[in-house]
Amino acid sequence: MIVAMSHNQLVSATSVGNYDQGDLICPCCRQPVIYKHGQYRIPHFSHKSKLDCVGFSENESQTHLKGKLMFKQQVEAIGHLVEIEATMMSIEQRADVFLPNDQLVLEYQCSPISFSEIARRTRNYRSLGYDVIWILGDRRRTGILRSEAVAKFARFHPQLGFYIIFYSVANNQFWLYFQLRELAGKIVSQARNFSTLAAILKFVQSYQQPATPAISLNKNRTSLLNQLKRIQQSIVLKNNTYRDMVTKCYESGRIFVGCPMICHSKQGMGVPLFKRTILCWKVWLVLQLFESGQSDVSNDQLNDLFVQSVKLFGRQMAQVDNYVRFFQIEFTNFIIALRTQGYVRHTIDGIKIVRQPEWFSGYDQKRRFIMTSGHLM
Repeated sequence: MIVAMSHNQLVSATSVGNYDQGDLICPCCRQPVIYKHGQYRIPHFSHKSKLDCVGFSENESQTHLKGKLMFKQQVEAIGHLVEIEATMMSIEQRADVFLPNDQLVLEYQCSPISFSEIARRTRNYRSLGYDVIWILGDRRRTGILRSEAVAKFARFHPQLGFYIIFYSVANNQFWLYFQLRELAGKIVSQARNFSTLAAILKFVQSYQQPATPAISLNKNRTSLLNQLKRIQQSIVLKNNTYRDMVTKCYESGRIFVGCPMICHSKQGMGVPLFKRTILCWKVWLVLQLFESGQSDVSNDQLNDLFVQSVKLFGRQMAQVDNYVRFFQIEFTNFIIALRTQGYVRHTIDGIKIVRQPEWFSGYDQKRRFIMTSGHLM
């Protein structure tokens, strides 16, 4: 291993000369270790005892260990008390970096981890009253803009929206991906890089979300055409993304790719917590509301639809408490959009169906409409 501890301080094998080697212990099992190096040997530590160390640091990557050391140095530099690999016996977990005065844990995640495991660890920390920020290794940036990864690691901030933090040991660089959202079936974000944790904290504290710029008709048209093309290709290739909704539409005598334009409202933009894209969810709601033959939908029926839609389409988030509240906002906004465009009107008891949204006969008809219409939404 490349780190040891001396008087509760984490010591790198490359700087051991500054410490009394007789005080060095393993950060996991707390047993004495020996510093070893030589002309043909990389500096490292080895246990004096022949007993196996059951801690995880023996098997940790050099990148993970260096990252924790860097976090410690940077947090101490801004005046915070820091503990490395703090053991929390009541939950049987060991925090990578613990800020006791701030009741905050920093976890540096460089290896794959399941949703259930990250949710369990997060829940355990919070049961002790500690917040936890998962900072991901540089290699994990590949594929992060996928709904599964966002569900594991994204946090929420009122100004930043959903966000994820990365740190590269090799470049000594942080990346902040923020304003994560689904746009026309894809996860998109803004991104900025920082040299220190302090710089990220300052950015978070001072960031003010700018007003959303108006999207031009041409840009809107291009976005919709690209989404329509991806849908058609996915259906032709029989991918799983839209399969269930293709079947659901077919059972109602409709074609999924021909769904009403209201389903694409705001270019299909929404929060990134849908299992099968926000488009699938909107098409499902349109089928439930307009294909049932009812002219009136009560508030109780609307609530039932909301609960069903969360179960069918909601993707739970490990780092966001009460993620359902975001789903509720999306549901309310869609009903308001239906009312604004004249498909429903509100009543004392719920909503009344005023007119039916128009479905298209297929891909070609819808594509022609998007290309030629002067008003898409």
